[in-house]
Amino acid sequence: MRTFFSRLPLALLGAFIGAIIQLFWLSNHGWDEAALRLPAGVLGGGLIFWLFGELIARLVRRSGGDFWAGVARFWPFVARVSFWRGVAAGWLVLLIGFGVGLYVYGTRSWPYPIVQQFEAWFRGEGFTTLEDKLANDLDIVPARHLVTVDLKAPGDRIYHSLEGLPIRSRRLPPKYYLSPDAPKAYRVIFGTFDFDDKRYGAVLLGPDGKVAHIWKPSQEDVPWEHRDDSNVFPHGFDVGHDGSIYAAYDNGTSLTKYDYCGNILWRLKGGFHHSVTLGDDGTLWVWGPTADDPNRKDCLVQVDDATGKILKAIPLQAIVDANQDIDIFGIRQLDEHSRSTWVVDGGGQWHPNDIDPLPKSLAHLYPGFKAGDLLVSLRSVDLVFVMDPDTLKVKWWRQGQTRRQHDPDWNNRGVITVYDNNMHRDFSTIIEIDPKTYKGRVLLDGRKYNFYSHIQGKHQFLPDGGILVTSPQQGRVFEVDKNGKVVFEFLNTYDDKNRFLNVSEAKILPLNYFKELPKCK
Repeated sequence: MRTFFSRLPLALLGAFIGAIIQLFWLSNHGWDEAALRLPAGVLGGGLIFWLFGELIARLVRRSGGDFWAGVARFWPFVARVSFWRGVAAGWLVLLIGFGVGLYVYGTRSWPYPIVQQFEAWFRGEGFTTLEDKLANDLDIVPARHLVTVDLKAPGDRIYHSLEGLPIRSRRLPPKYYLSPDAPKAYRVIFGTFDFDDKRYGAVLLGPDGKVAHIWKPSQEDVPWEHRDDSNVFPHGFDVGHDGSIYAAYDNGTSLTKYDYCGNILWRLKGGFHHSVTLGDDGTLWVWGPTADDPNRKDCLVQVDDATGKILKAIPLQAIVDANQDIDIFGIRQLDEHSRSTWVVDGGGQWHPNDIDPLPKSLAHLYPGFKAGDLLVSLRSVDLVFVMDPDTLKVKWWRQGQTRRQHDPDWNNRGVITVYDNNMHRDFSTIIEIDPKTYKGRVLLDGRKYNFYSHIQGKHQFLPDGGILVTSPQQGRVFEVDKNGKVVFEFLNTYDDKNRFLNVSEAKILPLNYFKELPKCK
């Protein structure tokens, strides 16, 4: 019994530390394994500290000492009144701190803003470890923009390193495959490239697959409070016929238009995010704030392309209010006797992620809709719908045919194609929905192409029946022809440990897309 009590303090200390380590792991990776990990942490920590104590005791014994006798003095110390007074004082401080914390969180009073900033930094975006956060924020490794995935290229494809990119020495060059059967066109890729001087970029590839031009957008030079580029995600991109580009960021504070040479033409303050779509009427649509409240992110915002002036901002709640005869927006609510409250965890009650105006050139293919009608995606409620931006009336909707989807698009076949992330089911798909019959079918099955991105994602249905797919959570872009054959693939390789840099969006542009482009210094 004496032997047991002499070893117990060290084992208890190890059990406590083991439990703390597992709690940190669970807070970063989710609580699904708590029932297994917490007992394992307690038992493993206690066992490790006990064995470590035995090793130290053996070494001390050689010099004539008794390590365990010293540890056993812990018990008389615990028996002192002063010890328990200290424990009581500490417990009282914890209770007071807990009460103050509840008050601060409940009233959003000071120092809530400071706590919120620390919490945002600690949690990060996605399940990243504290070690990864520190490595990212100290610019040791771009950890917040890395994905780890096992991509095994088929043996019949020859991949080339993409030369001509001013990338940092810590990363490998991207790889690409270009089939002789691939359409002769430009391909532009927007994402994380880890350049020498910027983290993000848009890279234009010529019809030969080689680098034709590079843009390097950033939001670090804005004159207002903002996050560094290392802590935002490029998400929202388009390119104009004059070679200008538009860039927005998840968790960012700006929407910026750059000319072909990288000069800023205009910039808007606010949390613009997810998608930027340039229409054929000289305006663009993007998710973001109102003109007088840059902190909002739930508005469909129409911006004048020439001036950057916000022409219209439609809050999602206004659309809900204008469509009381249908209840497609409110399924993420908890119902009480007198009211319903939104469930905001897991991406928010709606998580808007795309707006696509119907082009005049395609309007005749969609009876019941008119040019300028908006095709909208809300991820959290598995909802795709079409609305009139003037009356705010919903004309058509489809809910539940996709799971956490992105990027519904109009096309030259009169159907709606959708990037179905199919979250937590290990493969994603590209589907089409006929708005006249509501029938759908799979155009591209991710199981055939090892394609899965549980979040984010873009696609482009091509005039010849091919499909361009951006898989951000694989750091990958691939293109299939109308027969399903892969004719182009881009892998944003970071190292030889199956790590890839996130890719946000890719587009195919015909060779006559650009007007006369300026020469840049």
